[in-house]
Amino acid sequence: MLRLFLAVVAGGLVGLEREFRGRQAGFRTNILVCLGSALVMLVSIQFARQAWTPQHGININVDPARVAYGVMTGVGFLGAGTILHNKGTVRGLTTAAALWCVASIGLAAGLGMYLITFAATVLVVTCLWILDYFEDVLPKVRYRTVTIRRRWHARVVTETVERVEAYGLEVVDASFERTDDLKYVDINLRMAFMNRNQYYTFEHKLEADEDFELLATREL
Repeated sequence: MLRLFLAVVAGGLVGLEREFRGRQAGFRTNILVCLGSALVMLVSIQFARQAWTPQHGININVDPARVAYGVMTGVGFLGAGTILHNKGTVRGLTTAAALWCVASIGLAAGLGMYLITFAATVLVVTCLWILDYFEDVLPKVRYRTVTIRRRWHARVVTETVERVEAYGLEVVDASFERTDDLKYVDINLRMAFMNRNQYYTFEHKLEADEDFELLATREL
């Protein structure tokens, strides 16, 4: 019972962090994964300790580690369900990795490795909670696709790309589509930048420019 309770506490701590951030696998999911892993490990240990009546011509070999292999494989499929792919954007990888770690913590709790369980819980919560703040500070290339409507004229796409790059943003890809009214064209620009404020400044200036009509923007 102590080991099961420890698994609930460990899974709950990790689950709280995921719940606060509104992730797919939150408080209850992490608790159940950790508790289930600990329970499976306890059953596996008791299975190995079971006194089996020897029978002629039958040899029984019990390996508790095989249950752990099955748990980690099963949790891998559960984690795959938290990964979402939408228009080139992948979300949920951290949550899936957290579930995999929580399953490992549950196995450690079920095996009675109390110090390892406590240390692993602290490390996982630290990686998810505290390091998230450092991730915003680290330089990282960000991508965003912007759809702009302009009046059609020769070299309008090239001119638009040049105007955008004048703000310090890099245009990775550009495409356009003529509207029903052939006087206008919708230009799709996939841009790369390092600083979010740099992009927001560009967006505000774009909205104030009468030559540009900002239709849509989405982060990739």
